Amino acid sequence: MWSEEARQQAQAEGLTLLVAETKTGYFSVHLDDRVGHLKSYQARVWRRGKQVNLGSFATAEEAALCVARSPEG
Repeated sequence: MWSEEARQQAQAEGLTLLVAETKTGYFSVHLDDRVGHLKSYQARVWRRGKQVNLGSFATAEEAALCVARSPEG
């Protein structure tokens, strides 16, 4: 799934990709800038006081869609 597809999927599901003033541009999406990582965007949320990794994604929009689908989204 690519950036535009993720935006379209969010719209189709009635979800909002939460925009933030961060490097990635999305709430709870973090950039893993280690060399050699193909899936460099991490979706992370806080649950019961602990940070939970929801997965790694090729685009920030895909990670933001994952966050939007989570209970925290």
